[in-house]
Amino acid sequence: MHLQVRLKPAASPPDVERLLRHLKDAHVNLRGVGGSDVEFGGEFAFAVDDGQEDNAKAALDAAGYHYRVLEAGVNPGLTLCWLDNVPGALHACLDGIASSNLDNGRIIRDMLIGVPGDDGKVPVQIYSEEVRAGRRS
Repeated sequence: MHLQVRLKPAASPPDVERLLRHLKDAHVNLRGVGGSDVEFGGEFAFAVDDGQEDNAKAALDAAGYHYRVLEAGVNPGLTLCWLDNVPGALHACLDGIASSNLDNGRIIRDMLIGVPGDDGKVPVQIYSEEVRAGRRS
C-alpha cells in the first residue's frame, strides 16, 4: 500500500460510483480511500492491494480517467504510517508530519485511512502540498 492514485472522478458529470464500478469490474480490491470534495471538483484518492496497481491503472486508462500516482518514500508529499489501533496513534503520526511540513512549506491536504492488515496495523497515508518555500535556519 505504498502507492496512492489521485484523480478527479469526472466522467461528465463527476461520478464516484462510475469510477468505483470500473475498478470493481477489473477486480481491483481497494485497501483505502480518501479525498475531499470528490464530486465538486476535488480529488478522490485510493490505494489498492499490493500487486494490483497495474490492473487499477489499466481500468482507469480504459475508462479515460486522468490520474497521478504518488509513492510514499519517493514523492515528498505522501507519508505512510502503519498505526496500532490505540488512542493517540494517529496523533503520533501527524505530529512528526506537522513538524516536517513546517520546515518544508507544506500543509496537509487530506488523509487516506485503510483497512487493517493481517498484523492488525492500520495504514494511513497523509498527503501534504507545498504552499510556500520552507523555513530557513
